[in-house]
This record gives sequence, C-alpha cells and structure tokens, in this order.
Amino acid sequence: MPQARSTSGHRKAQIRDNLLFFSKFFRHGTTIASIWPSSKALSNATIKEIDWHSAKVIVELGAGTGPITEAIIKKLQPQTMFIAIERDRDFARILQERFAGLKNVHIVQADVRDLDGVLKSHDVKHVDAFVSGLATPSLPLSVRKRMLVSVRRYLVEDGVFSNITEVPFLYWRYYKKIFKDVSFDFVAINMPPGGVYHCRACR
Repeated sequence: MPQARSTSGHRKAQIRDNLLFFSKFFRHGTTIASIWPSSKALSNATIKEIDWHSAKVIVELGAGTGPITEAIIKKLQPQTMFIAIERDRDFARILQERFAGLKNVHIVQADVRDLDGVLKSHDVKHVDAFVSGLATPSLPLSVRKRMLVSVRRYLVEDGVFSNITEVPFLYWRYYKKIFKDVSFDFVAINMPPGGVYHCRACR
C-alpha cells in the first residue's frame, strides 16, 4: 500500500507539473520549445549521443519540469558533474525539490545569457555535452548569441550539443551555420511529434 500511494503521488505531481508547463507555454510562447514536457522517448533520444563513461561535465539548458533532467540523472556516472539551468522560478523550484541532495547534480535558476557566469561559478573549464530544451532559433537574438558564444567556448572538440524541436527538419540549415556536423533524430512518440538535432564541431 505505501508503494501505491507513492506512485499515485508521483502521478499527481507529474500531472500538476505538466499543466503548469502547458500554461507557461501559452504565456511565454516561443521561448518554450514545446507545448508539453518531453516524452520519455524524446528525452532518451536527446541524450543518446552522450559518452557516459568519459563525460566529465554535462549541462542542460532550459530544464523545464525535468523529464530530460531525470533521464540524465538515471545514467549519470560518479565522475560526471551535471548542471541543469532553468530560468523560470517555478520550474527551478520543482527541479530543486525533486533532485535535492544528489551528488554531482546542480540545479541553477539562471538565464542562459548568463551561461558563462554559471559555468565559472562551478569552476567548469570544459563541457562534454550540452543538452537544450530551449527553442534556440526563436530566442531573442541577444540571448541566443550570448548562449552560443559560451557553447563554443566550453564545448570540447568531440563534444555534442543536442537540441530538441517540435518542428522536425525545419532548422537544419540554421544549425549547419553554427556546427559542421549535424544529424537529426525524428521522435514520433511525443506531444507533438518532434525530434532532436545533434550537433558537433562548432564553426
């Protein structure tokens, strides 16, 4: 019985968080990449390019209510630092409550334009993988530029930048302008169907 109550409580919290995400989408529009949190299929596709055995630092941008965050934490190795950055105060609070006290996991409420400062404050010199839940091409130009300057500065030579999208293939040319190597995974099991751009070798 205690297990059943625990499961029921988890489901209620998930529904609450999903509805909060839905309401935020309509308030903030294109600054949130999707109308609904990422499905398990999309979350797993987003992190599939990470080398879990060699990665020392993984950074998530725009963690939302945490479906990708949770997928990362499940695979996180003892030697890896994980930093999840979320600007929205309500989302950040949810993440901090869910993942409080986990070793090598840092939930930071901050804007991605301050990415450089966040990484410096955690004494990060290099990042092996950036995972983004942001609608990167739709971000204000000044925010996007500052974020990508930091991505270029910190991403290791063979590192990966993975960004979800709800508009499959539309932004292929956009990412090709920033990275030399771009691939795309289509994910039908998501609301709406979407996918992930996996990008390497910054231009």
